[in-house]
Amino acid sequence: MDHKIKILADYASKHLRGVKPWELRKNDRNYKEGDFITFVVVTNRNTPTGMTYRRKIIDVFEGGVYGLQDGFCILTISNVVY
Repeated sequence: MDHKIKILADYASKHLRGVKPWELRKNDRNYKEGDFITFVVVTNRNTPTGMTYRRKIIDVFEGGVYGLQDGFCILTISNVVY
C-alpha cells in the first residue's frame, strides 16, 4: 500500500537529513509495516512546494499504551529513498 500524506517543510528537512526516522500520525489509514509513504512537502499555509519523497514503513507503534493516545501511531520510517 502507498499512502500519500502532507508534511511541513521543517519536518521533511529532518527526514531528509536522517535525524528524524519516525513520524507521529493519526492512524486513520491503517498503516502497516512494509507500506510506503509518499510525503508531499507543504508550506505553513498548506501550499505544496512541489517537492515529494517516498519512504518505507519499518515499524508501527499503535497508541493506547505507554501514553500514546488511542487512534494515533508512531511510524518508524526508512532513510532509504524509494
